[in-house]
Amino acid sequence: MKEILRAEGLIKKFVSGEIVVNALRGVDFSINEGEFVVVLGPSGSGKSTMLNIIGGIETITDGKLFYNDIEVHKLSKSGLTDYRRKYVGFIFQFYNLMPNLTALENIELAKELTDNALDPKELLAAVGLSERADYFPAKMSGGQQQRIAIARALCKNPDLLLCDEPTGALDTKTGVDVLELLLDFNKKYNKTIIVVTHNANIAYVADKVFYFRDGHIEKVVINEKPLTPDEVEW
Repeated sequence: MKEILRAEGLIKKFVSGEIVVNALRGVDFSINEGEFVVVLGPSGSGKSTMLNIIGGIETITDGKLFYNDIEVHKLSKSGLTDYRRKYVGFIFQFYNLMPNLTALENIELAKELTDNALDPKELLAAVGLSERADYFPAKMSGGQQQRIAIARALCKNPDLLLCDEPTGALDTKTGVDVLELLLDFNKKYNKTIIVVTHNANIAYVADKVFYFRDGHIEKVVINEKPLTPDEVEW
């Protein structure tokens, strides 16, 4: 398999006056194209910080991060913006939809960011919400809003889809539905998906699992035969 992401000794320190928080303490990992990766660990262990660094939202204090042949750790502010625009899609716990735009219009927003966009109406159908095209977010359930957020992230056709607690605000059934949707896109489009979560059961469906603790990866587990969501006891 082709390697798409590699980290070497990632260190991230947050400094406020005399207070120094060591968020990442020498993180190494390798992720291949098309892998579904789950990142598990307690709050404050560095999971979201790592995701934000991969996504070009935050910069590292030291170390190296490679996306294919791009040395992400060397990119300027404008270079990081270009990297995010071209290669990365984000899905968060709290949807971040534009309240004054319809479901379809929220997805279409992402189309303006790339020359290689997927069709918004096809994505709306793929997430099962064609009949909600003209609905505003306030008229949709949490699960429906998260589906729109996923469709929006996928519309720009990113190579990397980064998900920070994407099922955290949802009930179990809706969360499983959203997870199945992510897995379907992972297989259909061969997209690399990284999911940060507190839900240990999601690890069973992953190709690779990173266990975070105290700012470093304590253990990596590779699932030769990941389960389907239907096979997991939620």
